[in-house]
Amino acid sequence: MVAGASLCLGMAACDTLEDPVIGVIEPCDATEAPEFSALEVDVQRILVEDFTAHQCGNCPPAAVKAAALYAAHPDQIVPLAIHAGELASTSEEYPTDWTCDESDVFWEDLEFQVNPVGRVNRLDDETSILLLDQWDAAVDALLDASPKAGLQMVVDHDGSSGNTGIHVHVTWFAGAEGPVRLALLVSENHLVGPQLWYSNVDPPGTGYVEEYEHEHMLRGSVTGAKGLVVAENPAAGETQQECYAFTWNNSWDASNSDLIAVLTAANGSVIQTLSVPVSE
Repeated sequence: MVAGASLCLGMAACDTLEDPVIGVIEPCDATEAPEFSALEVDVQRILVEDFTAHQCGNCPPAAVKAAALYAAHPDQIVPLAIHAGELASTSEEYPTDWTCDESDVFWEDLEFQVNPVGRVNRLDDETSILLLDQWDAAVDALLDASPKAGLQMVVDHDGSSGNTGIHVHVTWFAGAEGPVRLALLVSENHLVGPQLWYSNVDPPGTGYVEEYEHEHMLRGSVTGAKGLVVAENPAAGETQQECYAFTWNNSWDASNSDLIAVLTAANGSVIQTLSVPVSE
């Protein structure tokens, strides 16, 4: 689900932007934005996207792999399970539709559509995919990389009204060419539902798992799947701050949800990412 959002560049003014992804944008109160200091350093965080589906018996091992990568590098790995494709369709045995508009957009990006595949910081470009046995090497190659940008984010969520303020600060450590977009995605944990898990995969499953716990599931976004253009040819040393106003979707459990900021280059590859709990 895509909801109204707004963008403030800097602290003094908030301009209404138009973007074909999200349409009309509601005003944002920049006077309530927190003060950020420019970062001197940051780590390169890595978005690990797992294209999965509840009728995909080969898919649970990919979730196990994503969980292992996150456990090994909790400060750098940002997992995201994207339910999409024909095997994500519903049936009597699999009644819950875990897809969303954003998952459909990301699925259409892929050069080869199959479950399970993954993307690791959308290297090369947003169409690139990796098979499960390629994830470790792709992650290892990025763990010690020097990031082009540092991200900070504060989420101010009011559980009674659903009003959610999201403030993102970018520090540019190196320049980037062309338009840069910032997407804010919503993921949710501890979602229980049926999942097919074949017994002949590694690790093996038991077939039909009635109460499978889905983690880091893409539920929707604040900005649309691809986000909004927030910079053009930013230079090293520049900083910028954005604020967004968002009405929370009550079908998502805020206490189990995260906001994921994804800063992308002109070709769709991930420059930097950051995940923050919605409600603590």
